[in-house]
Amino acid sequence: MLKASTLYIVVIISLLIAMISASLLTIAFYYRLEVQKKTRLDNLLHNENSGREILLSEGFSDYDKKVVMDLFADGKDSLVLRKELWGVYELGMVKAFELKDTLKRSFLIGNVFLDSNVLYLADEDRPLSLSGKTQLVGDGELPKSGLKQSYVDGKPYEGKELIKGKITESNRNVPPLDEKLIQQLEQNFKPEKGLPFNVRDSMVNSFFNTVQLYQLELNQPVIEDTKLRGKIILVSDTVITIAATTVLEDVQIYAPAIIVASGFKGSCQLFARDSIVIGKDCTFDYPSFAGVFKSEESKIQSKISIGEGVTFSGILMTYEKKRSDLQTMISLGAKSRVKGEVFATGYIKMEKGLTVYGKVYAKRFIMQTPATLYENYLIDITLNRKLLSKYYLSSIVFKRAIPDKKVLKWLN
Repeated sequence: MLKASTLYIVVIISLLIAMISASLLTIAFYYRLEVQKKTRLDNLLHNENSGREILLSEGFSDYDKKVVMDLFADGKDSLVLRKELWGVYELGMVKAFELKDTLKRSFLIGNVFLDSNVLYLADEDRPLSLSGKTQLVGDGELPKSGLKQSYVDGKPYEGKELIKGKITESNRNVPPLDEKLIQQLEQNFKPEKGLPFNVRDSMVNSFFNTVQLYQLELNQPVIEDTKLRGKIILVSDTVITIAATTVLEDVQIYAPAIIVASGFKGSCQLFARDSIVIGKDCTFDYPSFAGVFKSEESKIQSKISIGEGVTFSGILMTYEKKRSDLQTMISLGAKSRVKGEVFATGYIKMEKGLTVYGKVYAKRFIMQTPATLYENYLIDITLNRKLLSKYYLSSIVFKRAIPDKKVLKWLN
């Protein structure tokens, strides 16, 4: 005969078994959900990578069009692709989705920089003279008259070889740029009416959103104490001054003239008609751009002036469609450092102690000393192609036969 407590124990054990069974079923259910979620995420990552490769391919050349595709024609793996121009770079956006799960990325696209030349000097029937501690590391595209050593202020050229690389002959002019892209950029100087600029503290706009175009009024000559990041364009009909207290990231600015105060730090793309003046000790992070696009009606010398001790990572460029009497100029201050490309349809003026890691293009070089002005002289200048980062990517504004595109910067 069983004791009365036996039934009680059986009931308890049954309850425990039921709870354990229910727990195991619950764990199995949620584990299956997580496995499915992980599988969908892996699929989305794979699809997103596929979409990115499509955007980077040579065959995808349509701008400002949303392209929807089903990768495997099964109604599950879908992509939304879009490519736009963002200044002198391309902007890629890819969104992969399956059911209610979505994964999206945006990024800047650049061209692989395979050019081994450290400088390009147009052939104006005069040689390039080197003096002092000048160093040229990389190949050179130079006039037929080539390189020569020279004495300046009683000091000879101190190097053992004039250039550490091979020399090829240059043409009468600098290499052509992408005129279609330049025309599109110049249209941004006179865009449709933008929003009033009333940002007081900070503004962040995702690259998946529509662009935020702000029109600065005449009584807004200075941008200060403000943080701007993302898909933002500022346009002004007068001179803009960017204070050192301003933080910019990936923003575009268009104005007749732009002044950047000493001590500024950030990354942006600056476009001007007449001049860009960058003060001392500024730091422009990669990928930055500063370009002056001289109009055919202009009667002044359009110019970019870089102060002493500036570090600029990206592209400096001056452009004019037809050669004028006052050709464009890029003036690079003493002890400044440029990591990227310096392109002038006219002159590049340098001061002693300048370092460029990358490539320099010009019709003529100018050196200013306390005593005199020298043309096509390099004095205590370092131009080194080999010290440019192997991860540096160039812009589509430079025409190249078959560009190899890669992700320049992840945005969102």
